[in-house]
Formats: sequence, structure tokens, C-alpha cells
Amino acid sequence: MQSTDFDIHDLIPQRPPMVMIDKLTEASETSATGEMTIRESNLFCENGLFRETGMIEFIAQTAAAFTGYKNKINNQKVSEGYIGAIKNLVIHDLPPAGAFIRSVITLENEIVGYSIITGRVFLAEKLLAVCEMRILLKGTRDAHLRQGFGG
Repeated sequence: MQSTDFDIHDLIPQRPPMVMIDKLTEASETSATGEMTIRESNLFCENGLFRETGMIEFIAQTAAAFTGYKNKINNQKVSEGYIGAIKNLVIHDLPPAGAFIRSVITLENEIVGYSIITGRVFLAEKLLAVCEMRILLKGTRDAHLRQGFGG
């Protein structure tokens, strides 16, 4: 099964109006690519530009879709996740409403219920934003603590 075989709403826990990612176009063991067209009505558009918080959320939704895809192919329920930390955020430019952008995430590590990813947002080949994000999957940290793995 490929990532494009799934409707995006089946892969992520977010619901409108918070759904931004249009589709997950690629997924491997350690990386994924999400795509979206920025709608003028997007919550994170201001004065015709897609703001920094929108790019951060787009990276997070690509990571959520990646996790949801892995869950689906393993016949598991889609997990909810929470951004635990954002490091080394660099915003190079803000794309305009109507633009088609893509997010590429790379899974760097998984530690005690946290996924550590690097996320990048592109407009064509132009890098718009990059950051490291730590994402906590709901219930995983508590399960590890109960098993005595510390916190």
C-alpha cells in the first residue's frame, strides 16, 4: 500500500478548520512528504501570506500523516500527537496564499515516546523553513513510565 492510497482525513487526528495538508505523497521507513495548496481562508494566512505558525503546523501535520500511515499499514488506530519542542527554527521566506508547497520530514530518532524529526517546507525547490521538532504521541510516554523506563 502506498501513502497516496489513503484519504488524508484517515491519517491525521486534526479536523477542519485545522486540516491543512492535502495529501501525503511519499512515505518510507524514515521520511515522508506532504503537499498542500495554501488557501486564502487558511487560519494562518494574514495579509495574503502564509505565516510562520502555519509552516510549523504544516510540518507537524506531515509528521502526523506519516505516523498515521505507518499505523494504518500495521492495522493500528491513528495516534494523536503533541508538539513537545521546536528547535533551530529558521524561516527564510513566507509563501503567498494560493501557492503550492510541500513539507519533507525526516525521522531522526525515537526516544521514550518522543519522535524527533527534522522538517523542511519548500515552494518549488526554494527552502522556506526548517526546524527540529519533538513530538509526543499520546499515551506512549505514560506506557514507558509504567514499564520503568523513566521520563
